[in-house]
Amino acid sequence: MDSKHTRRENFKDILLSQLYLSEDRLQGIDERGDVEPLPVKKVADKLFFTDGHHRAFALWERGEEEVEVYEDTDDMDWLQYLICVDWCLEEGLESIADLEDRIVSEEEFKRSWLDRCEEMHRENAFKHVRVKEEREPNTKSEICESVIRSLPEWFGIEKAIVDFIEGVKDKLFLAVYVKSIPVGFISIKEHNEFTSEIYVLGIVKELHGRGIGKRLFGAVEKRLRQQGKKFVSVKTLSGSHPDENYKRTREFYRAVGFYPLEEFPTLWDEDNPCLIMVKNLENILSEELY
Repeated sequence: MDSKHTRRENFKDILLSQLYLSEDRLQGIDERGDVEPLPVKKVADKLFFTDGHHRAFALWERGEEEVEVYEDTDDMDWLQYLICVDWCLEEGLESIADLEDRIVSEEEFKRSWLDRCEEMHRENAFKHVRVKEEREPNTKSEICESVIRSLPEWFGIEKAIVDFIEGVKDKLFLAVYVKSIPVGFISIKEHNEFTSEIYVLGIVKELHGRGIGKRLFGAVEKRLRQQGKKFVSVKTLSGSHPDENYKRTREFYRAVGFYPLEEFPTLWDEDNPCLIMVKNLENILSEELY
């Protein structure tokens, strides 16, 4: 952890990923005195502690309103962390102050918290992932903004971001959630009775490669087939551009059945050649893919 990359955050702005505190562990912190910067993670618009809840509480109890933190860059299972964050939100625990009445003995801490975490590690965390159609325009915009602003490698042009946030309001919109936390979405633009287009799609980077994008696309593909659509297209950055992030995007589209159709070098601008990819919806992929 590099002290140059620490920052100050208000305790009220940091969510929790832990339901209880151990009285014994808090006492040990009080005896040590100083508290080093604590690790946090921001996934979409959710900022939360990844560790150090006891140290954070000790600081808050001393009257501190802010804490020095640093971004947790470890390769962690962020799907499981989001499940823990949602557990806390379900029980009304939104900041470190809310743990004041959740201080238990070390024995109870192990039984109520550590054992629960161990059980979660053994289960299939994917059972907490669900896809839901959103119809309320402002909800669509809020989810869109929270996700794409967390993906500057893919969405770096402010005008385009603003256009997407507004543009999703009147389009088919499916969001993917980890319990109650939105972590991605897909928005569909209608062209005609036969063809639709992926207007914009985003999954928080921390959950890339977990099959969540495939599940989301599978849900929208099923919907488009029910509507009698024959094709779905998408515009993305062409392979003639060296961007590695969009290389992975094209690999994702190929994995769910899209094929390159045609490149338009100046449709957007000369620095961003556009590739149109298309999928024949009459070619049904195995349901196991999703």
